[in-house]
Amino acid sequence: MTAEEAAAYAMDHDLGPMFDQAEVVRERRPAKMVTALRIDMDIHAEIEAAAAARGVGASTLMRQIIEEWVAAHRDSVAPDQLGELVRHLDAARRAAASLARPAA
Repeated sequence: MTAEEAAAYAMDHDLGPMFDQAEVVRERRPAKMVTALRIDMDIHAEIEAAAAARGVGASTLMRQIIEEWVAAHRDSVAPDQLGELVRHLDAARRAAASLARPAA
């Protein structure tokens, strides 16, 4: 059956029964997602060199790095953002107080 014949058949017939009998084959296929990743050009060059040494593309290597990081940190406790903010504000206050003191 040619592509045109198949298209004409699909337009003229109910394909539901064919889908009911079809076997579902599930394989791991990464979702295609396009995002802008802003990194330093030197880092990008290092990633490209490392990817070339491994025989993969730079985007594949970045995806692998991200997947490994997520898997390693999946069960980690999320940081206490309020506690981190308070800690940074306290450090900034101490630095400002230190700078405000006259030099000895």
